[in-house]
Amino acid sequence: MTRVVVPPIKLSLDGAEVFILEVTENTWVDGSKHYLVTFFIKWRNLRSQVATIDVRDNQELIQKLRAEIAKFKLLIYGGMSNIFQRV
Repeated sequence: MTRVVVPPIKLSLDGAEVFILEVTENTWVDGSKHYLVTFFIKWRNLRSQVATIDVRDNQELIQKLRAEIAKFKLLIYGGMSNIFQRV
């Protein structure tokens, strides 16, 4: 059975909210399937820009989203919160 999830989706991950806006399936030349996931992160009334990551499965998606959340928080802790939108 195929599981179909229709975006937008809101996830809570590592204390942040991740909004998945779009998922596009792509087949590479070697036949492997990859997915382009468009998302943004919201944490402590700050919102990131919309970004896209390439993943092969849900496990890789969670791993890459955790890395993006860590980068987002690091920029905020480093005093760069002015580059993000306040919500």
